[in-house]
Amino acid sequence: MLPTALLTCLAFVWFGVVGANNANDVIRVFLFAAPAFFQASEVDAPNGVCVSLMNNLIDGRTSSILIGGPDIPTVWKRKDDWKCTFFDNYECESGADRNLTFTDGVNSLGGIGWQTKIHGVKCELD
Repeated sequence: MLPTALLTCLAFVWFGVVGANNANDVIRVFLFAAPAFFQASEVDAPNGVCVSLMNNLIDGRTSSILIGGPDIPTVWKRKDDWKCTFFDNYECESGADRNLTFTDGVNSLGGIGWQTKIHGVKCELD
């Protein structure tokens, strides 16, 4: 009896995790450190919620970003209206030169001097 109850409980937890990652109010953001794709991290960004990277190993080392998929073809196939804003602080406070907003999913940060500035992300569904 115990193994069946345990398996049932694990199934509910698994479907809850899968559902949360694929929900309409959450988008997965993939962050890559230099050299590109050598070190990667992914965060689930709920709609309108600031996600701090304070305890993430890639904090302050992000060189490129994929929004909504782990590779470029997957991102280009997206048909949603998500946009993500990246911040140079953990509280997602906006201000002059304190944030970058991307509406598409593929971006390299090296050319604009932000490869060491990403500390928070906030995504919104339009």
